[in-house]
Amino acid sequence: MSLDIVPRITCVEHPGAVRDIDRAILTLGGKDALRKTINSAGQTPLELTLCPEDRFSHPIVSRSTTHGHSIVLKVKVKRAHLAQHGGDLRRTLEEHHDSYTVAPCAVVNCFVRFREMADYQYNTLNSPFVTKMRSSLYSGDLDAISQLTFSDRQLSATDFDMPPPPRFSRITVPFDYSYRQNPAVHAVTDASGATRLVNKSIVQRLFSKVVRWTDESVPDETYPAKNLPVAKATASNPRMLEIIDLLRAKFDERPIWTRRALEEEALDDELRHMWTSHVKFALPYIAFTWKSGPWRATYTKYGIDPRKDKVYAKYQTEYFRISPKEEEEAKKPGRYALLKDEEDAHEKRADVHVPTHIFDGIHLPAGRSFQLCDITDPVLADLVQNGGLRVEADEKDGWYKATTMSKIRRIIRLKLMSLWNGQAIKQMDVAKILEEASDDEAVAAAAAAAEESALEDDEEAPAATKDGHIELSEKEVLHAVSAVSEDGGQKLRELLGILQQEEGREEGGFADADEYEIFDDDEDNEDES
Repeated sequence: MSLDIVPRITCVEHPGAVRDIDRAILTLGGKDALRKTINSAGQTPLELTLCPEDRFSHPIVSRSTTHGHSIVLKVKVKRAHLAQHGGDLRRTLEEHHDSYTVAPCAVVNCFVRFREMADYQYNTLNSPFVTKMRSSLYSGDLDAISQLTFSDRQLSATDFDMPPPPRFSRITVPFDYSYRQNPAVHAVTDASGATRLVNKSIVQRLFSKVVRWTDESVPDETYPAKNLPVAKATASNPRMLEIIDLLRAKFDERPIWTRRALEEEALDDELRHMWTSHVKFALPYIAFTWKSGPWRATYTKYGIDPRKDKVYAKYQTEYFRISPKEEEEAKKPGRYALLKDEEDAHEKRADVHVPTHIFDGIHLPAGRSFQLCDITDPVLADLVQNGGLRVEADEKDGWYKATTMSKIRRIIRLKLMSLWNGQAIKQMDVAKILEEASDDEAVAAAAAAAEESALEDDEEAPAATKDGHIELSEKEVLHAVSAVSEDGGQKLRELLGILQQEEGREEGGFADADEYEIFDDDEDNEDES
């Protein structure tokens, strides 16, 4: 039989258990609504109202599709055979496959379906207010409408009576939760033999305590016990307690460490490769970290505040960065060949191992951050050992004076760049840096230069203030600072704090240090001439 002569129909899928066809049609809006939907090939949607007697019952809107076709079959079987199997058509067809006929009676070319979620329903059948509206406004009787009145009393929250909103929920389509087993969750068996689920994708929480230079105090020895969970061995870190004991012993020997120093001196070969998975989770039980200041990026034992005691000056850190321009210069054919030869030579000397946290001025280190106590270069080690210290620690230079730290930084950078470029270190450049005046020498030279300048100009010598400091003019300070060091900016700020004593001085006084331009000797002499 050809399907060309079979009629095309529209199929409406009612989501309820239909027992009364007339009632089902009423919930869809009646026969007129069905006719409009069928004539428009599903373009006019149907509205399914679960309580058609209630005008405030929120409907469910249909969706139509023409994708795919279904055939409605007419199956003829004997009543006796169907009754024999209790009305089960499938079993009847299986048992009596030669005593039934099948013929197509229609082709479904449009499906009208209800896939939206039903909105929250609010029953208004017992609402006095809606009852008045139903008997007056909805009746179409003018006399009844004119008699409609509203109560003047104030309604409370318990007897609030009014029509519901057009819709309660904005969600019409259910979420696709895609329920399935988390692929990162695995069943593991612990030491006791019990099986439990472990999510291997969860990042283990790190309880690091971070301190900034501006913080008034540092956490004491009781911080881990009060703020951290009890340390214990876990399936992911079975050596937790062992590592904590190891680190505690190392921090008793040396209270401040960098990560590279810990890896090289405190950890064995196995733990050195387990920093990310094991060691870093044990450190918060022993030490805190510095976010800023001279000890930044170090781990410091709880209760130790290096800002309070000069003995911790040698644990200060210095970081050196190779700029992209310098790196490109180093990669030029000639320099890169020298650098590669140097690296090959180091690799051949298997008996010589220089830890990555040590700077000896001979080998190019893998890191760029060093603690002063880990610098073994003789020239730099002497500056660290015998350099002048301050009365109070400074945020930039720590316990060391400005000129001492300036010499250390410049010499390290000079040697790093020479090693990076594969060039020999020029000792003459190192000597020039070492010959620069110290902070105390700069102050004394400034005072002497100012006094000499005053005598040459046949002017009255500068008078001493109450606290014994000498009062100098701006020009004298500039001349003295530029005469003793290239690092005039830093020394000018220190000298201004010493020399500017008189209050209320407006004309001829010192301006803010940032407003000065530092001249070298030649430019200053030209100004005087």
